[in-house]
Amino acid sequence: MIADHYPEEAWIHAYTDGSATDAVRDGGAGVLVRYPEGEAQTASIPTGLHCTNYSAEVQALRTAATIVDGSDHECPQVVFLTDAMSALQALSANKETELNNALQQVAQNRRVVLQWVPAHCDIAGNEAADKLAKEGASKEQFTSQLQYKEKKTIIKNKRKTRAEKDDYHLLQREEQVVLLRLRTGHNRLNHHMATKLKLVPSPLCPCGKNQTAEHILQACPYHSALRDTTWPEETALQKKLYGPREDLERTARFALQSGLTI
Repeated sequence: MIADHYPEEAWIHAYTDGSATDAVRDGGAGVLVRYPEGEAQTASIPTGLHCTNYSAEVQALRTAATIVDGSDHECPQVVFLTDAMSALQALSANKETELNNALQQVAQNRRVVLQWVPAHCDIAGNEAADKLAKEGASKEQFTSQLQYKEKKTIIKNKRKTRAEKDDYHLLQREEQVVLLRLRTGHNRLNHHMATKLKLVPSPLCPCGKNQTAEHILQACPYHSALRDTTWPEETALQKKLYGPREDLERTARFALQSGLTI
């Protein structure tokens, strides 16, 4: 498609890419500019200690625009090729003033086209820009003032990291054993002992329902008093089994105090 719409003998090709570790730090921008005569220019720059993928992508496009604008090659048209759809959408919504100004500067002397390309599809120029971006990210970084969008992305990333963190390893050994058995269902409650291990005749709880971890933790009337004491407010099963440390400790304590063999 690129060769058909933008033949190399008639267009300057400017490939750009940006990257950031964990999407929020140690950013890098990579640029590969190819001219019809066969000459090429590259750039590999760090974009900041605290930098999002998006900001690195925008910086890569700005850098490419600066390179092309400063070139004395006479080719009258340039296509900027990027896999950063978010950056292109921001441009179309007039949300990137500096980048827009840089492109407008190029457009004073050349026809400018912005073209999205898919990432990691063996497009040589795009792969080269990706490599240059990673090289830029590995260089010594600088600290810059964060934009509002970057702050939001970093906070969101931290929240996601906390959500993915499991406080299970912070529990005492006895608590870990109980919690693991409740989570996996591989325990000594009647449902597992009867249906999986065939060691007891019935999977039922004395109350008449299947004696599963969910039943014990959420519904069994035989343990309602202890359950209400342990969780004064209604608490979801997910939180009891996978919540923060305090919730996991409550669940383990409930199981140990219930008198059941878990």
